[in-house]
Amino acid sequence: LERIRSKALAMQSTADLHGVSIVLREQMGMLGQPDLESSIVHLYNSSQTLESWYTFKSTKTKSDKIVTDVAIIPVNSCDYIRETIEKYNSRDTEYTIISKGKKLADWYNIMVKVAPDTIEYDDNDKMLVPEILYYHYTKFTGGALLMISNEKPSEESKELQRRAAKVFNLAYQRFLDLQQAEARAMESAKQASLDRVRAEIASMRTTKDLERITPLIWKELTALGIPFIRCGVFIMDESREMIQTYLSTPDGHSLTAFEMSFNEKGVASGAVQQWRKNAIYRDHWDKNQFIGFMQNLIKGGKVDKPESFQGASAPPESLFLNFVPFKQGMLYVGNSSALADDELNLTKSLAEAFSIAYARYEDFKHLEEANDQIQKTLADLKSTQSQLIQSEKMASLGELTAGIAHEIQNPLNFVNNFSEVSSELIDEMNEEITAGEIEEVKAIANDLKQNLDKIRHHGQRASGIVKGMLEHSRVGDGKKELIDLNNLTDEYLRLAYHGLRAKDKSFNADFKTEFDENMPKILVIPQDIGRVLLNLINNAFYAVDKKAARHSDPEHSEGEESLAAVDYKPEVVVSTKKHSNSIEICVKDNGPGIPENIKEKIFQPFFTTKPTGQGTGLGLSLSYDIVKAHGGELRVESPPTGRTSKAGKGSEFIIQIPIV
Repeated sequence: LERIRSKALAMQSTADLHGVSIVLREQMGMLGQPDLESSIVHLYNSSQTLESWYTFKSTKTKSDKIVTDVAIIPVNSCDYIRETIEKYNSRDTEYTIISKGKKLADWYNIMVKVAPDTIEYDDNDKMLVPEILYYHYTKFTGGALLMISNEKPSEESKELQRRAAKVFNLAYQRFLDLQQAEARAMESAKQASLDRVRAEIASMRTTKDLERITPLIWKELTALGIPFIRCGVFIMDESREMIQTYLSTPDGHSLTAFEMSFNEKGVASGAVQQWRKNAIYRDHWDKNQFIGFMQNLIKGGKVDKPESFQGASAPPESLFLNFVPFKQGMLYVGNSSALADDELNLTKSLAEAFSIAYARYEDFKHLEEANDQIQKTLADLKSTQSQLIQSEKMASLGELTAGIAHEIQNPLNFVNNFSEVSSELIDEMNEEITAGEIEEVKAIANDLKQNLDKIRHHGQRASGIVKGMLEHSRVGDGKKELIDLNNLTDEYLRLAYHGLRAKDKSFNADFKTEFDENMPKILVIPQDIGRVLLNLINNAFYAVDKKAARHSDPEHSEGEESLAAVDYKPEVVVSTKKHSNSIEICVKDNGPGIPENIKEKIFQPFFTTKPTGQGTGLGLSLSYDIVKAHGGELRVESPPTGRTSKAGKGSEFIIQIPIV
């Protein structure tokens, strides 16, 4: 008993319980009790089966070989087993079951299937079934020791079995502890495998990276103790009905990845069918079938040569193929013998871990593809925006050019008129020279000089207008300059007005300026601030013009303020004002005003209240950005906080720029 106890305490794994049962048989046999010269341990750890660990001296051979094995017996297999289960579940700590006749014959027919090496035969190979057998059980926690005899067991044998059961109970408790420890270790191994798979696949970014899959699976199958000689991954591409195949060489390296059609005969079509059912697919190849598959890959250009597929190893004589499904495909494990259920369960755990990790790879891949598409779309939008901005600039340039054309016409008219008058004066002077009237010649020469001064004055004025136009139209170097803001504002106010008049002769509106005489010169980019002023002033003129047109329409909407009762005069007021550390430019109109529900939107790109084709929706957005770039603020108030017109609320755009 002490030897049995020592063996139990020395157990390092659950498999060592076999060793304890062997020692149990040896020690009981030494006591001179023939009934105890075999050791049978029944473990009742399943509602479907009982586990029978047996050790005995075989009489089939002259060598009296010791046979040790495990039999898994279905609980409803025969009357004898059903009675065994019933007795075990009773309160009895020991009991004897007598089996004979049909009951015993049925049991022997079961043993032939589950433990064939326990059956004895006569010279004619006929199974020897005793007339009667006594099965004596002594319980321990989780199972029972069994003693089989042809006669009713003696009290001495029963007592020895009771004492052995107590000692064996220690071994079984040790077995349970080891079983839990092994389960925890296996769970840790599975978790570690999951973490490694997740980390490895997380680093994969391209299709080329996926060739690292098979060495990864090889490594994890080895870590989990699953027997195999080949492995791989089949990724199912439903949209193209193709299998992306990643197979290993016998030494764990990756073959070149290749594709197989869903409809390819053999392993491909079989795997696809089972994958769609979420079921394990099994197949078996002999050596010739394996070589045939390899040759087909070579002919199809999927593998270069046999050495790259098989390496230095010889083709396997027998290959059991196991394909375990996961969401995106199947995990392939090939071995020279069939995998047991627990090994397939471990493989399924690895497949599930792989599936989770691969889903993240796919998410990342889709994210990168979406990001690439977004970057392309962004580039297209930037290109379109640049074109629209240029279009907006050209539109403002066109309006400015119309105003400049009107402005430049006046000095040109003066130049032409004074040139014509000067030409007549020269003819007259020539006549006076011929007549010898020196005083008249001097007077005419003096008039000519005055005319030339006027021509030069108006020519310089025209030159200045052209220069301003060129400065507005050029891209500019983005450098700030000290400018007189009052002069710049006045210039663009007049240009905007004349530009609108040039496009529409019916346009008419009053405009006035209220400039702060103490306005200092300020450091800004003149072309940019000019564009802002032109946008705001044009919008103000547009608003009052539309209101004037509506006022003249007798079919204006009911419920609106009666415009006919008001002597409406469209007016735009542009003012400047100096504060302690900033300057302010205000463009104010007496138009219809801006509704509250769109006030927050007017500075958004592409937002416009103008009819289609009359505005890009970028004018105010660009103006807002330009003022921001100068460290300032552009805001709108409606109705204005200052002077209001008696004919409507109007609106007021205010530019505030810090003094630097």
